[in-house]
Amino acid sequence: MEIGLHHLRCFLILAEEQHFTWAADRLGISQPTLTRHIQRLEGALSRTLVDRSTRHPRLTADGNRLQADLQVLLPQLETALQPPEPQSSLRLGYAWGFPLQRGRRATVTLEGQHRVIVQTVRRDDRTAGLRDGSADAALLWGTIRDPRLVTTEILREPHIAAIARTSTLAVRDRVTWRDLGRRCLVVNTVSGTLTPEDWPADATPEIGVETSNIEEYLHAVAARRGAGVLPVSVADQYPDPDILYLPLTGAPPAVLTYAYPRNNPHPYAATLGRVLRQDQASERTPAT
Repeated sequence: MEIGLHHLRCFLILAEEQHFTWAADRLGISQPTLTRHIQRLEGALSRTLVDRSTRHPRLTADGNRLQADLQVLLPQLETALQPPEPQSSLRLGYAWGFPLQRGRRATVTLEGQHRVIVQTVRRDDRTAGLRDGSADAALLWGTIRDPRLVTTEILREPHIAAIARTSTLAVRDRVTWRDLGRRCLVVNTVSGTLTPEDWPADATPEIGVETSNIEEYLHAVAARRGAGVLPVSVADQYPDPDILYLPLTGAPPAVLTYAYPRNNPHPYAATLGRVLRQDQASERTPAT
């Protein structure tokens, strides 16, 4: 005869109430059901736990001993059998546009498999919060070389040109890397990845304006302060009626890097990196 925690819980409530009707109401079950649970428990233990010869049930000596034991053991059992609580959240920083598809798939996988809440946080600095500790890990555009960080390249994608619709370049279907070298360039000096030094020596753009975040960057492009260059997936997130995004040929690829501190990392920082790399590998595997 199998006995479950609900039989033990019923016995403890009856021992407290010393009344079948009151105990049944408290448990949210019928009195006959409570009676059957107590009888099954007594049958399994081969002991009489409740004296029913009086108007109100009284515990027998065996019942008193079981009550004393269960008052200690049952809460411990219930706690041990509860589903594990989610781990503390992992703060995933970003600055220059969050990689929506890759980042969201990875966070869903981590939360589903490991019950870790991933909280995305925007921090407009080169390490997206890793340097000051406001992020536990980060997805960063560009190649990161910092011995204090563990870094992994996650993906490469094309750059795209951001041009004001009133620019003379707006009549073209596409532009080249050297075309932009003859123009002024909008530069994000805080979290951006490109500078005029990324162009050939004979086609180096001048800096039209320096900005510190994506919004300032796009406002400067729209105001014809200079041309801009963004990863394609970032441009998709920022449509602007005054900006035209044009295919860009001859440009270096945009590199997305995953990074987290080498010392005292978040317990699941490395796990998220593995999830991101697995996602990368699955995209490269051809369908059969």
